[in-house]
Amino acid sequence: MNGFKIHRAKWILPIFCPPIENGAIAISQGKILEVGNYKEIRKKINGEVIDHGEGILFPALVNVHTHLELSALKGIKKDNFVDWLSSIIVAKMGLKREKRKEAEKKAYNDLKITGTALFGNIKNIPENDNLPGEVIFFEFIGFNENIAQKRWKNWLNFIKTYPKVMPSAHSPYSVHPKFLKKIKKLARENKKIFSIHVAESEAEVEFLLTGKGKIASLLKEKGVWEDGLIPKKRPIDYLESLKILDSNTLCVHCIEVTQKEIEILKKYKVKICICPRSNANLGLKKPPLFLFKKFGLFLCLGTDSLASNEDLNLFKEMGYLLNEGIFSPSELLEMGTWKGSIALGFGCRFGTFFPHAEAKILFSPIIGKNLAEAVIISGIERKVRWIENYA
Repeated sequence: MNGFKIHRAKWILPIFCPPIENGAIAISQGKILEVGNYKEIRKKINGEVIDHGEGILFPALVNVHTHLELSALKGIKKDNFVDWLSSIIVAKMGLKREKRKEAEKKAYNDLKITGTALFGNIKNIPENDNLPGEVIFFEFIGFNENIAQKRWKNWLNFIKTYPKVMPSAHSPYSVHPKFLKKIKKLARENKKIFSIHVAESEAEVEFLLTGKGKIASLLKEKGVWEDGLIPKKRPIDYLESLKILDSNTLCVHCIEVTQKEIEILKKYKVKICICPRSNANLGLKKPPLFLFKKFGLFLCLGTDSLASNEDLNLFKEMGYLLNEGIFSPSELLEMGTWKGSIALGFGCRFGTFFPHAEAKILFSPIIGKNLAEAVIISGIERKVRWIENYA
């Protein structure tokens, strides 16, 4: 065989199987051809050999949940989640397009430089920039039925105009139940991933159970309140009652969940995206990580937005969780690679070295004895670099 490229290093970290010492990755036309021992690869494949020496080669990352539109709002601080949310609504209204796009471009570049190959991006503005590696989730908001009905036509038109765009509902407290069901129905019919922020705050739980609290006040303040819509259920119970949950539902945050709700998420094989640093910055609780692990939930990682996080470096999410002592470095790398790819509907095309996967390859120096931990530390310190297929 001729015309192939072979990347060699002291260690290959395929994520899906044990590390390979003196390993190699053969690629062709931007795809993984084979991964294994260097000598064995060379026996079968002829091609240009690029020797990276004493280091680790591993798959690029998948950041499941971002909001690049909010990048210009970095630094907004409030005492609690609902006040922050209210500030975001006001700030977005006054944000000029030029400033917004400039901040989005800078955030995107940082996202890529820190090792992300594929990312989910929540959008409220109907723009299809088609950035490399971007999976657009076009978000619907409308608690009041009349307002939701007025917004529906334009939202649906954008979804239908761009078939690769995924449908998203903001949250159980900001979308009318009729439209929550319509959006999920559309996703099912088109075999698309459906994303929703859920169980993010105590205020959300209070609102869905009682119709009271800061979220109720915010909806009334914005003139979008509608009587008769309080389900008197907890967030996950509510979504189950609407038949929203299945293996193509992506629930983002899931902080305020009980063991019963975790069992429901497990039952429907729901994908869970956690954004721990963003939650901490907003003064929210930590997700019930121990129970997530105990019940074997499908977990992936996101950074959320620069309006609630200091940067979009996914390695730092892993580092934050590593300090919690519940997940191993290898488990965290799985959450930040192939599990994210599956959650976004791409199977194992990203975040792995499976044959025919995208050849998105990163290099890390070796730090210590645990290779997975070395990769996470190097990523946090920005010592990781691209060696193949940056775009």
